Amino acid sequence: MKQPTSNAEMPELLSDLAEKTAEILRESIEIDPVTASHIGVKLARSIADKWKKQLVYIPEGLGMYIHERDLQIYNEFNGSNHAELARKYKISMQWVYSIVKKMQAIKMREVQPELFE
Repeated sequence: MKQPTSNAEMPELLSDLAEKTAEILRESIEIDPVTASHIGVKLARSIADKWKKQLVYIPEGLGMYIHERDLQIYNEFNGSNHAELARKYKISMQWVYSIVKKMQAIKMREVQPELFE
């Protein structure tokens, strides 16, 4: 099977995926543009081969963004800056307390093994 020689030969969604993959690779690991583009096209082809002719819903991923925000809040928390964090992230002070408590529990589970494993 002939591989597309450029993103112009690919459907828009796959072309966008290939381009975004190449962009992220160049930014993240400073890979040369030709190799990054090649990897982007290979990824797009792999996705197309796996999911071709399927209706695919791409979720917004809101939970992922909220977790990242909560982690930032937790990392910036110093024990007495609830009001400052509430203003910065446009949430209530009670929500800051809740986030800190939740993130402390997550961190505790990461470092403390289960008792009966």
